[in-house]
Amino acid sequence: MSVLLLITCFFLSLLRAAAGGNSASASASCLPHERDALLAFKHGVTSDPAGLLDSWRRDEDCCRWRGVRCSNQTGRVHELRLGSSSSTALVGQISPSVLALQHLEHLDQHLSLNNMNLTTVLNLSGCSLATANQLLLPRLNLTNLEVLDASSHSFDHPMSASWFWNITSLQYLDLSSNRLYGQIPHKLMMTSLQFLDLSSNGDGDKNMGVMATDLSNLCSLKVLKIRWALLYGDITEMFKNLSSNCSPNQLKELDLGVNQLTGTLPKWIGQLTSLVKLDLSSNNITGPLPASVGRFTDLKFLDLSDNHLTRNVPHEIGLLTGLTKIYLYNNDLDGMITKEHFANARSLQVIDLSYNALTIDISSEWQPPSKLSIAHFAACQMGPHFPGWLQWQIRLTDLDISSAGIVDKLPQWFSDAFSNVKYLNISNNQLIGGLPASLSFMSLSELYLSSNQLTGKIPALPPNISFLDLSNNSLSGPLPSGSGAMNAMEFSLFSNKLSGQIPESFCKYQGLAVLNLSNNFLEGEPPPCLGVMEDMEYIALSNNSLSGEFPSFLQNFTTVLFIDLAKNKFTGRLPAWIGILRLLRILRLSHNKFVGDIPMNITNLACLQYMDLSNNEISGSLPSYLSNLTAMRKTNMTGMCYVDDVKNFDITSLSAVLKGQERNYGSISRIFDTNMTSIDLSSNNLTGEIPEEIIALNVLVYLNLSRNHFIGVVPSKIGEMQSLESLDLSRNKISGEIPATLSNLTFLSYLDLSYNNLTGRIPSGTQLDSLYAANPFMYIGNIGLCGHPLQNNCSRDNASKQGRHQGGTKEGHGIDFFYLGLGCGFITGTWMAFGVLLFKRRWRIAFFQLPDKLYDKVYVLVATWARRTQTDRLP
Repeated sequence: MSVLLLITCFFLSLLRAAAGGNSASASASCLPHERDALLAFKHGVTSDPAGLLDSWRRDEDCCRWRGVRCSNQTGRVHELRLGSSSSTALVGQISPSVLALQHLEHLDQHLSLNNMNLTTVLNLSGCSLATANQLLLPRLNLTNLEVLDASSHSFDHPMSASWFWNITSLQYLDLSSNRLYGQIPHKLMMTSLQFLDLSSNGDGDKNMGVMATDLSNLCSLKVLKIRWALLYGDITEMFKNLSSNCSPNQLKELDLGVNQLTGTLPKWIGQLTSLVKLDLSSNNITGPLPASVGRFTDLKFLDLSDNHLTRNVPHEIGLLTGLTKIYLYNNDLDGMITKEHFANARSLQVIDLSYNALTIDISSEWQPPSKLSIAHFAACQMGPHFPGWLQWQIRLTDLDISSAGIVDKLPQWFSDAFSNVKYLNISNNQLIGGLPASLSFMSLSELYLSSNQLTGKIPALPPNISFLDLSNNSLSGPLPSGSGAMNAMEFSLFSNKLSGQIPESFCKYQGLAVLNLSNNFLEGEPPPCLGVMEDMEYIALSNNSLSGEFPSFLQNFTTVLFIDLAKNKFTGRLPAWIGILRLLRILRLSHNKFVGDIPMNITNLACLQYMDLSNNEISGSLPSYLSNLTAMRKTNMTGMCYVDDVKNFDITSLSAVLKGQERNYGSISRIFDTNMTSIDLSSNNLTGEIPEEIIALNVLVYLNLSRNHFIGVVPSKIGEMQSLESLDLSRNKISGEIPATLSNLTFLSYLDLSYNNLTGRIPSGTQLDSLYAANPFMYIGNIGLCGHPLQNNCSRDNASKQGRHQGGTKEGHGIDFFYLGLGCGFITGTWMAFGVLLFKRRWRIAFFQLPDKLYDKVYVLVATWARRTQTDRLP
């Protein structure tokens, strides 16, 4: 059966070949047993949409069939060219009789052979007739095979030396895009092999990768690719005998990127003098970059990025006159880069030294010999002056000099020199002054100038702008009017001093998906025409002075993920249609003047992960059916709510009142990565009981219902909300006992039940004890509570007093009035003692404006004194 699977892959690969015509020799007919083998193959094909096998009939010479080519002398089938220009594949199963084609030398020549001019080819790439999970080359007679392409299969097993026992002429081997793992067979180290590709292998599920202990015998090898294959081992050992076994070395391309290689770059690497491309990126290689890299006189491409290389970049790299691209970003390199590093780099087009501790010390007057198209120096020190030598790089299309320590104005030549730049990032510096008025004449599609000290107005924008980030500056004046930038996708202008209204001309940016205007001085009502931005995913207008009712245009944003209208002057009711925003993940409406009930349809937001309606005037009860907020009760929402695009929203931070104070979540992407969920309805006028359905939100992390008018009891099964880290029910009218299940919340790090009408014994447990130690005011204002850790014990007499306090009998009322009179007498005396101070205006104001925590301390002292005084006077 395994043989059938292999043969299936053989013939499926033939779909890529060009349609061959009738090419058999007129002097020889095909052999009967080979014709039968081909007919058996056709019999197993159940679908042939392109009609590739229509000419295959028993009554005709098989050498005249479409795609079949025979020897002029022997009539044996040498080639099968059954490729079709269409992507439709043959379907079916293949007879093992095809093994009778023992003299087959050519199967589908649709390969890029790097001008090797090879003629004997076996192409198994992209088989889909059947899935072959083993490579069964030993069953075939392949002594003449020179090219083998078995890429993009589902091979899922260790590599085996037996595959190659009879392949003596192989020069091209492609086993990429499989799941092969284990040791590369030594049998593979055949002297004729020139091309080897084992990229995209390894089995991540089994955590097993490709292992190469010694590749030094591949002396004829010109191209070696083992990229993204979980390749592990010491790179020094891998080629330890290369210099002695292969002289001169023929290797032109070495790509071992995105693996798990360790060790240091050996000095002998400089002996690979024929290298044109070297890629060792994204490994764990340490140590310095050896000076021997200067021997790569033919090198055009060098990528050592994302490793742990240390020390300085050797000056010898400037000897590489043919180098066109160099990537050294994300390492631990330090030292200084001078013009000597580029003195002979006449061919250099791309350079990326970002995120190293390098200092770029190049004079502004120096004119480099190269004409760069891409230059990235993020986090390299280039300041304090703006690097003037860049003005000669008139071919630049991508420039990143963010976090470069620049303390300067944008130079006058900025617009002219960078007129062809499409991507420009100068964020996180200390740029001062204004933006150039000629900005609109530039070719920019992405402009990032955030976190600087820019001032003045925003000029007309470039017509091709797609991504604009001017946030965290001191820009003032109105928003830029809509220009011809129809491709605009992201505008981040938050944390500036922009004023005025959002103009209707701004609505011309119809393609916007991200709009962040937070932390400015904008006012008035947002124009309804903003609803034309139907691709909107992120809209943030918080901390302005915007007014009007809840913007009706938001209902057009059916793909919106983030809405932030907090800290404005919006009024009116929340609309019932808010439930149609099915993909909404974050809703922030705090610190406005919204009134009315929370619409029941808000529970239709199954993807909602963060809801903050705090500090409004919302009334009514908390909606039932809270279990419809699926994202707050299921940990994995991938199938229902997509998150890939959300993770790119690192364009602002998100803060909320958590654990009694305002805290910063960090970037929005962190919320989704960590499945943070939060409901904050504090400081409103909500009434009624806390619905029992709230316990269904078992992945809710933060719940804040404080400063409302809730009555009833704490839900008895609140202990089932196992993910809770912060619970604040303070300053309500909740009564009854504290549920014992509260001590089951093992992740709870903040609890506040203060200023309610709770009674009875406090549940025991080390969890609640530690919470009390961190917040000793968590029970304050509940005079009916008793037991550890409070001072008053839950004695039988005390319990009966509590019952009478809640009771309703005449006797109970009489005793209540006794205590009330006693308390009033005590309070009257106390006020008389402090009357002089309190009636002085400045002392009275200071007393009533104490901070909450200090006020709580005063309250505890007074209440304790009153309680002890009452107890002493009891008969």
